[in-house]
Amino acid sequence: MIDLNSYKMKTKINDIFFIFLLFVVIVIGCKKGDNQKFTDTPIIESYLEPDSFLNITITRQIPFSTDVDYSPDDINNLSVKILYNNSTHILTPIGNGKYVDSTLVVKEGDNYNLSFTYNSKNVSAYTYIPSKPVNIVQSETVIKIERMDSTSGPPSLGTMPDPVTITWDNTDASYYLVIVENMEPTLDPIRDFGDKTPPGNMFRKSPTNSSSEEIRAMDFQYYGTHRVILFHVLPDYAALYEQNSTSSQNLTNPSSSIVNGYGIFTGLNSDTLYIEVSEP
Repeated sequence: MIDLNSYKMKTKINDIFFIFLLFVVIVIGCKKGDNQKFTDTPIIESYLEPDSFLNITITRQIPFSTDVDYSPDDINNLSVKILYNNSTHILTPIGNGKYVDSTLVVKEGDNYNLSFTYNSKNVSAYTYIPSKPVNIVQSETVIKIERMDSTSGPPSLGTMPDPVTITWDNTDASYYLVIVENMEPTLDPIRDFGDKTPPGNMFRKSPTNSSSEEIRAMDFQYYGTHRVILFHVLPDYAALYEQNSTSSQNLTNPSSSIVNGYGIFTGLNSDTLYIEVSEP
């Protein structure tokens, strides 16, 4: 049986963690000044993680020109299929281009093949679920940081604690990345933000194919319990992350697994550690 609270937690993480990619996949193929004729090609967005329901979002491109022809396909009424273990599953549309199969639970090591027809073309994609990170070790479980206000200013380098180092096994140079989330219901700022908008309760590192990551004291914005999630991601996700720092004038579709579509259809897996941030 699925733990619905766990599922909601995973959904929240995915929404926050991957939302920055949405702009990237929307502008792919819709570059301003492109003289080629606009083709209504669907954008796929799906991040499959073990113990969650299989879910996919399909959207239209947003062209710079208003003089374009869209396909007659209803983005909310497509026949979206997943081939899994030699069995075809038809996903249920739930609105806003979202499709789900609540009977199909994603599992580590499994392969998933997506297909549907859009604009008279067969759109397809495939992915698999990578292994859970192995032998994760953190150098510290508690980090003490002095509170900073408008009068005290930042602490000197000599008083800053050493970074927390996270290590794991990575014999095949796979891609990993770290996301850190403050778990407190009420945020307690480490520093005075003044008139600036306070930062969110979450931050992330860039994908790496090494076997370690450092989390500096200055990365933390709030006191309290933080969960540190180490994601094992696939190369197509790492490629899309890199595209985020590229001008939209140079964007191409980074996912080689998608045919007749843009976006990302990828698997990921994770494990979680915890760090307590407190005052000395």
